[in-house]
Amino acid sequence: MKYILIPLTFLFVIGCSKEDDNIPIQNYSLTIDSVLTRSGNQSLPLDQNGYYHLKLITLGGSQSHRVTGRLLVNGKEPYPPQRVEWESNLYWWLRKGDTTAYITKSYINYFTGQFTIVKLPPMIASKDELVPTTNSVSYSGKDGVINNMIAPIMDMVGDTLVLKAKHSISKKTIFTKIVLE
Repeated sequence: MKYILIPLTFLFVIGCSKEDDNIPIQNYSLTIDSVLTRSGNQSLPLDQNGYYHLKLITLGGSQSHRVTGRLLVNGKEPYPPQRVEWESNLYWWLRKGDTTAYITKSYINYFTGQFTIVKLPPMIASKDELVPTTNSVSYSGKDGVINNMIAPIMDMVGDTLVLKAKHSISKKTIFTKIVLE
């Protein structure tokens, strides 16, 4: 019995160290920097109330726009990349039988050398679907940049899209408001 207690006591003594108590504090910052236009080179300005104003064009269907932000840990890019969850207050219905996309295939004909464009049959929705106006998840990238795509439709003109970004590790949540014109 004497021989068994000595090795067990020795394991407990060497199992802990003071270095385990020095866990570095991580200060997170989460911001939404801009809402970009379709071309991706011009940021929309904020009005005096802190709202973005996004002018929708009259094309049918959803219109994609990029929202950028930044997630930093102690002022630096997080490693490994961190997950950010997104939510929006606006949705739209894709109805059964609606055309979702037109696809064309272009190629150079191997035998004739002619450039040929073939219009394929349109993709048709097979059931009703509720479509969110935002992607649900993104990950931080170089320099902590986070990107998200929003896709409002023309029927939403006059509405205010409230976009929420949430980082679960830091428990930080931020909102941005986009007036759709």
